[in-house]
Amino acid sequence: MKVLHLIHGTAVGGVETAAAHLQATLRGSARPVATEAPEEQKAEEIDYRVAALEASPPEDAALEADVVGSGVNSPRSAVRILALIRRHRPDVLVTSLWRSMALGYLARLVGWRGTWAIWVHNSRFTNPVDRLVHRWTLPRADLILCDSIAAREELVDPMLCDLGAETPTVLVRPDAPALLSGPRERPVAEEPLHLVSWGRIAPQKRLDRALDLLAELDARRPAGARLTLVGPDGGSLGALREEITARGLTDRVRIFGTMDREGLAEVVATSDVFVLTSAFEGYGMSAHEALAAGFVSVLSPVGDLAADTHDGRDTLHFCGDAVRAVDRLLALEADPAAWSALARRAREVRTTSMTGDFVRACRSARTSAPDRSRVAA
Repeated sequence: MKVLHLIHGTAVGGVETAAAHLQATLRGSARPVATEAPEEQKAEEIDYRVAALEASPPEDAALEADVVGSGVNSPRSAVRILALIRRHRPDVLVTSLWRSMALGYLARLVGWRGTWAIWVHNSRFTNPVDRLVHRWTLPRADLILCDSIAAREELVDPMLCDLGAETPTVLVRPDAPALLSGPRERPVAEEPLHLVSWGRIAPQKRLDRALDLLAELDARRPAGARLTLVGPDGGSLGALREEITARGLTDRVRIFGTMDREGLAEVVATSDVFVLTSAFEGYGMSAHEALAAGFVSVLSPVGDLAADTHDGRDTLHFCGDAVRAVDRLLALEADPAAWSALARRAREVRTTSMTGDFVRACRSARTSAPDRSRVAA
């Protein structure tokens, strides 16, 4: 079965990390993937390829796409990708994010007749065009994959209901890739408490709240606190740097761009607490990575993190009150046994099997998709 996954770019992010994981487990291995499909389908090999509208420099990339265009807004990119679809003739085309979704519909217009799956990775729309594309394409696809319960319940289900559409919807949550190292076993009282967060530096991440936590901790803890941020600029890095300077936190915050897994491991090994203070999330990839590594984490209970974590048991939920959050974090630090117990329970937060779920969904959609020889107008 030939599967072509169309994404916007290759820079580190949740979509790109998921594609990289599928590459590692499917592409090039030429081995069957265990599913609960009939025996004759179990032996079918998966030819998984990735096409990106643009490529990032190797040092900033989460993966290497098989085919890349010249830009996310470039007509030449669109033409190249459409030509690839007609030439490669994938059995299943998976489109992630709104520009890719628009190309999925255009592929139907130019004669491709395979199975089209839209993979939804957000629980909110990023702009009016994003909303419009979703509204047009979701009823016209053969299958909708949701990477989080939040994406399905807060975005997909309401839109399909409003449109009176019945496109099949399947939950395919990402796997959190294993980190190459874990955090320090427990904080050292005579040293600063090291906070860390990784992922795209974007407005919805509300990193100003992370600065609130840092400032409160630094003022109240004798040895102070430090914050390390790792990730590409998603539109708010400039404003964040200005706020750091205005609040006098320049010597307490380190900001790195995209790092490979080895570089991130070095940062993780010297860190104590993971923080994610987002206004909204879908799956929350970086948070799930941190939990699996055994971090004591301060997290906004948004997206799937609200269902996957339990306040006070495996994480500390953060609802905007930095003073209360620091009260709880300092109390936890003062009790080494409680700190270790929470970190141990964090490792037990449920995980998923994305590759198996993805393959099962693609196979099922391929065999049950309706005849779409005519594209809906």
